[in-house]
Amino acid sequence: MKLLSFPLLIFREIVRSMGIMEILELSQVSRRMLNFMNIARISVETFNVVNGNADKITIFNSSGTERKFLIEFLKTSQPVVGQMKVNNIRIDVCEKNATRQIIQCDSNQFESSIVPMLMHLDKIFYRMRIALGINLRTLKEMRGILCHPIFRKCGYLQFRGINEVLSNEDCEYVLDKTQPNRGITILSNLSPDFDFKKILHFSRLRVPNLGKMPLEDLKALGCEIANLGNHQFKEVDLNGFLHHWINGNNRKLRRLKLDGFEDAPNWDVLLKDILHTEWNPKERGRYYKYVPLLKYSIHISFSRSKYMHTEETIDCENGKDFKNKEGQLATVAHHSEYLDILIWNDRFPE
Repeated sequence: MKLLSFPLLIFREIVRSMGIMEILELSQVSRRMLNFMNIARISVETFNVVNGNADKITIFNSSGTERKFLIEFLKTSQPVVGQMKVNNIRIDVCEKNATRQIIQCDSNQFESSIVPMLMHLDKIFYRMRIALGINLRTLKEMRGILCHPIFRKCGYLQFRGINEVLSNEDCEYVLDKTQPNRGITILSNLSPDFDFKKILHFSRLRVPNLGKMPLEDLKALGCEIANLGNHQFKEVDLNGFLHHWINGNNRKLRRLKLDGFEDAPNWDVLLKDILHTEWNPKERGRYYKYVPLLKYSIHISFSRSKYMHTEETIDCENGKDFKNKEGQLATVAHHSEYLDILIWNDRFPE
């Protein structure tokens, strides 16, 4: 093929100018072409892999606001119009739309095709990253699949199935096989004996249905950002957490967001024995800015919830400020139904 006659640098620029669907099709031309693409170091955003209500491999743009490419395994049978050959297996294709950058595949081939497809993509793209959303309802069928080392490229993990219950055994199994190194979301319910210590070290943690996490586990948070819902913590508990932070603990924490505060908290209880002040414009800016989940995101097909790496701004005009023993400034702020504990690494963000 004439393209292979170009020097590597020119080949790389040509391929990088292509759409993802074009790159995938080109990679199937020959083994030599695939090998050449492998050494071209073609970068790509995180591959979002989800199963359950929908079985998909999706790539979004860097801000997470627009889909760039989708491979969907249909839930209902459709006529086959072609095939893809990846990693020595053939996947039946029901529709291919270059304009929308969508490939729709046979409904019955997700479990047999997901590993070969990811291995093929890993040969094309440089340092491929995976964000994995796994529905607990399908875990029995997925256990063997998750044993493949390709899933060790998982940076972000999401347990799905809002009506399912995540057990200690299932959580430990999936974490062991995928070893996510960035963040985790648990959308399902947790078993009554859930061991929270398994998840406290993740940089990003979101658990909308936390249940009865002990205060001692909350104090052991190793997260930078934690978003916790449906919890049992009251002002007196959070006062204990704030004192724990003031004493020099939870050093990585940047934000702890808690729901369940439709009304303003009892500030006297929350800030008991804590030296605090109102907002002073000379001490910090009015707005706290942070990036929720960086490049690791899962877009949920059955709702509009998204975890993107776009910047979020929080108005702290009415927040209460305090410092830890080392002089690190923090603010506790109430907004909407949430209570936010915010640590200022940059007191005057642009």
